[in-house]
Amino acid sequence: MRIVHVCAGWEENNGAARIARLLMDEQTAQGHETVARIWASPGELKHTDEVWIHCAWKPCLWWAAWWGRRVVWVPEASYDPVRLGFHGWKKRLAGPFERWALRRADRVLATCEAEKNWILRYEPRVKQVEVTDIKRFFRLDANKGLKGPKGQERRGALRALYMGRAHPLKGLEYLERAVAESGDRVELKVASRVFGEEKERIWDWCQVLVLPTLSDNFGLVVAEALERGKRVIVTDGAPAWGDGDTYGGRLKYVKGFLAASDSGRTELLREALAQENA
Repeated sequence: MRIVHVCAGWEENNGAARIARLLMDEQTAQGHETVARIWASPGELKHTDEVWIHCAWKPCLWWAAWWGRRVVWVPEASYDPVRLGFHGWKKRLAGPFERWALRRADRVLATCEAEKNWILRYEPRVKQVEVTDIKRFFRLDANKGLKGPKGQERRGALRALYMGRAHPLKGLEYLERAVAESGDRVELKVASRVFGEEKERIWDWCQVLVLPTLSDNFGLVVAEALERGKRVIVTDGAPAWGDGDTYGGRLKYVKGFLAASDSGRTELLREALAQENA
């Protein structure tokens, strides 16, 4: 089977593109032919077996939905109510195109139950919504040895890492305030565009990853940290990690973060960091 994957950008730090590549690798291993596109010709879209569309809100994706013979849509948190409110007027204008494209899809894939509910709330008339487990692509062994303050002797400040874009929905400002209120007990490193050996050096430095997000359906960086045996603090803005699994005590899921005030969010993160320091 030939599968065309359409994404608005294929940069290495693009979360939607990274999930697309994981799915493509799996499909290739199963014997399918996969290709990556931003814009594809009508002929290619009409005559390929399946067209997989990643993320949302882009004309190149609506184009693919129009011409694709069999369409699978992977929105990747695009319909999270928090995200819908960000630049909401633009999304209301584009809403008719977006809802039509969702209805056009033969299947829509969510990465957790919460995202499935977001999709159905945004467009109840979709044909079929399935939950696909992105965690299957990572070695998340609950018994893996801890590499962090509670898994080894540590001196000095807790080394906390934020890895990702400095985007308003990622909650970095609350983490920076929480670290400032922690004094010299916590050292924070922010890494937004790191790859290869530089990225691995930062992981080696890190003792705890913090993802203070307001809107993530999955949070790939959490899986990367757990794969490396790191400890993780993640908020309920990434509901895929709220299933109760602590991965051998390495993951702390901060509930109530989304509903809290600005000062409340800062305090929740400060408390979580203090627990890591205990």
